[in-house]
Formats: sequence, structure tokens, C-alpha cells
Amino acid sequence: MNEKREWPALLAIAGVSATCWLLVGARANVPVIDDWVYAWSVQHLVDTGRLQVLDISAVYPIAQVLWGALFARIAGFSFGALRLSTVVVAALGCWAVYLTLRECGCQRSTSLLGAFALALDPVYFALSFSFMTEVPFVSLSAMALYWYTRAIRRDERAAVWAGCVCAAAAFLVRPIGIVLPLSMLPALVRNRQSRVPLRYSATLLIATTVVLGAVQVAMPRILGPLREAVIREENLRWWFTVPAASYLRWNVEVMFVAVFPFAPLLVAYMSRWRRTMAVGAAAIVLAICCRTLLGALPMPLPRGQTWSLQEIAARTMLDGDVAPSSWSLQIAPAVKLFGLLALGALAVIAARIWRRPTEWRPVERVILALGVLQVACINVLWLYNDRYYVVLAPLLAIVGARALDRDRRGKWIATAMLVIWAGVAISGTRDMLAVNEACVRITRELEASGIPSWDIDAGYAWNGWRLYAHPDNLPPGANRLYDVPFVTSNRATQYSITNSPLAHSEVIRIAPLERASWQATRALYVVRRP
Repeated sequence: MNEKREWPALLAIAGVSATCWLLVGARANVPVIDDWVYAWSVQHLVDTGRLQVLDISAVYPIAQVLWGALFARIAGFSFGALRLSTVVVAALGCWAVYLTLRECGCQRSTSLLGAFALALDPVYFALSFSFMTEVPFVSLSAMALYWYTRAIRRDERAAVWAGCVCAAAAFLVRPIGIVLPLSMLPALVRNRQSRVPLRYSATLLIATTVVLGAVQVAMPRILGPLREAVIREENLRWWFTVPAASYLRWNVEVMFVAVFPFAPLLVAYMSRWRRTMAVGAAAIVLAICCRTLLGALPMPLPRGQTWSLQEIAARTMLDGDVAPSSWSLQIAPAVKLFGLLALGALAVIAARIWRRPTEWRPVERVILALGVLQVACINVLWLYNDRYYVVLAPLLAIVGARALDRDRRGKWIATAMLVIWAGVAISGTRDMLAVNEACVRITRELEASGIPSWDIDAGYAWNGWRLYAHPDNLPPGANRLYDVPFVTSNRATQYSITNSPLAHSEVIRIAPLERASWQATRALYVVRRP
């Protein structure tokens, strides 16, 4: 691979990111989900020069905070500036996927397909337009994977060091990055052709893991303990009290939900008749197993996740029920079938890779090891939400794209489906930001009319930022650990911004959501309790 010839493709990826920035209206100065937790650290660092993590956080995202502070220093602190920092690192993650596929000998068109499959994964895409930790972590993980792949393919010691640096940066966003150096060990043990000394590389990888472990132990002493991290650690004692059948059901659901965003690549694998027969057979076996073990076929887009048939990452952050739309009920069986075919295609691809030894095999071991380690982290820490499954996204993009490397028809089919995915991702993210903007606008209007801040429930994100991150907006004597509506308290406020009218409440205003399209609701309700 000649790096100088890859710049047109890398610029194309950057151009798509810039275009999407313009299309979604990403400059909105509003928090999304719980990115306000990490935004507070950036604001505190910029204002005081001291690094501190808000106690409601479950991680110490030091690398992300420093990266966001760089943008805040240049452009001034705002959620728009922090969102731009995430979009930039998201594009770098897509570059890493592209370069990994090129390193493995794939065509440029195939490598671009894999990069765009990651970029247009609606969950990855939506989180790219936030200051959440998922996308920075995934992007840095993809960079580490690229350098480890390069070390194996080119026998470069320096690439092992670069991979460990990226792994350490990922760890300084989310602690599960500690498993990244370990993922390269299986490839070294069985790769006899490599000229990179086994003892040298293994020592570096293990030393990196040990150092990261020591840092994890030291951070509570340096930066202070995190309440959510302590709660998560305490919950681990209940791990073995959960029946094995529950873990089985959860893991089957994890695979359906994690694989579905890459259905354009995987279903396109059925472009040949033989492949269609093999995938169909695998899908039938999977369907029978699901019906026998779980009683039903899992929904790849379940309610309550970041991406569902109702919306993307907005309405679940507000009070009020969101009833499924009529079209979503009609399309649900097709979505289940599409997800089943995608998982069946992945099973067939994996089986064929395993049966046919190639020079790509050491890289496959890295991907498999990393996938197993990440799934283990999901289970050990009970991270059963599609935001946490994004850690598997680069691996699925690489495997799915490579399976289409010599299949021109399959790549055209995948491209056509990715255009649909782009429409879902862009429209869903536009709506996500618009809903949060509407909550901020309505809250400020209510406050201007004389209603105190603490008596308005504006949803998780805006309550968290204006009341938890800035407790001076709480009433005298209130404690943010217990008194922030929707965040740390179930106390009903007199005024609420909701998805639907609430029982025993008066609707005083209906705010239309002009950017809503396929979403389940097209308005927010401002209600007052008697």
C-alpha cells in the first residue's frame, strides 16, 4: 500500500463528514443524552485550568476532555464546538477502518465501503454529533487495530508502539480500552512468518496492559472517586445471581442489535445464488434456535435503544409515553427478517474465513480476539444498550466489507442500501438535535415568565446540564445527588416538557417538531400539574 495514493479516498471520507455536519444542523448549543457530564469537565478545565471529572460520571475520559478543551480554547466553549471535536475524531476512526482494509490488500472501493458503513451506522453517526464517550473510544480503538494490523503485515516494531499509544488513549476515554493490547497476542503466538520478535512484542503489549491497570487504580486517588463507578463496581457482586438463561437471551439480543447496522454489507453478500442458499440455511437454523431458546425472534431495533423504530436518541430522554407509529408496526416483521439474514450472512462469512487459511489469518485472530474481549466486557459490566455495542462496529465493518472485495454486484447493492442508511441517520440526528433545541427554548421561555428552574422538568439532558452540572440553579438547601428531576429524583415538577399529555395534568402548550419525519411523534407538550 502506497500511503500517498490513499489521500483522495481519505479526503472523500472527510468530505462526507463535512457535508453531514451541514445537513444535520450540528452547531446547536444543546446537550445530547448525557454528554453534559463530560462537557462540564471541559468547561471546568477551560475556566480554571484544573482537570476534574463530574462525580456522576462512570469513567475518567481524560483524553476526550483534553481533546474537547482544545476545540473550546479555539472556538469558545459550546456544545457545538465539542460536537465538532467528536465529528473530527469520528472521521479519523473511519480513516482507520479504510487503512486497515487497504493494509489487508482490499481494493480501494471495498475499503471506502467499509469506512462509509461505519460512518453511516445510525448509532455511530448520531453519537458522532454529541460529546458522548462512545465514538472517541471506538475511533481510537480502530486506530489501535490499524497499527496492530500494520505491525503484523509489515513486521514493524514502531507500529506495535503506535498501536499501544492509541490503546492507551482509548483507555483514557473508557477503561475497557485495557483489553486492546491483549487482542494482538493470539496473532503473535501463531504467526511464525512474522519477523517482529514474539518476546519483544508480547512484553510491550503486556507491559502496556499492566501500566493501564495501574493507572485505573490510581485515578480515583488522583481525580477523586466517581459515584457511578462505585455503584457499578458494587453491582458486580450480583453477577452470578442472574440465571444463565438470562445471559443467553441477552447475548443473542446483543448480536442481533449489534449486527443490524451493518446489514447493508452483510445482506449484499447474498448477491450470488450459492451465497443466498447458504445464508438462507443459516438464517433458518438461527430462527429455529431463537424460537426454541427464546420463544421469539429478537427485534434488532428494540424500543428504548439509541436507534429504534420510533426515533434516534431524543424522546427516551423525556417524560411521557411514545406509542409506536402505525408504519413501524407494519415494518417490524421485515426488520426482524432483515436482521436475521444479516446475522446469518455473518455466520456464513465467519465459517468460510475459518475454513480457508489465508495470509489474512493473523489479522483475523486480532479481530476475533478483540470481538471476544469486548463482548466479555459488555457482559461483565452489564452494558446492554446499543450505545455500548458500537465497540464492535469497526470489526463488523471490516469483516463485512472484506467479504465483498471481489464482488462488484454485491458492492453496488451495499452502496444502494447505505444510501438508505444515510437518510435514516441524517434525518434521525437532525430530529435528535431539534428535540433538544426545543426543550432548551421552551425551558428558557418558562423561566422568563417567572417559573423557577427547579420546577421545570425539561428532560434528562437539559435537567442534567442546568441543574446537576450547575447546582446553583437548584433551590436553597437542595442536594444535586438527590434533588434533580429525571436525573437523580423522581419528584414531579409542576411544569414538564413531555412526549405526550400526562394524566391529571393540563396541556398549556404544544410545540411542533418541524424536523420530525419518520419519528413516532411530531410535537412536544408542555404540561402543568395542579
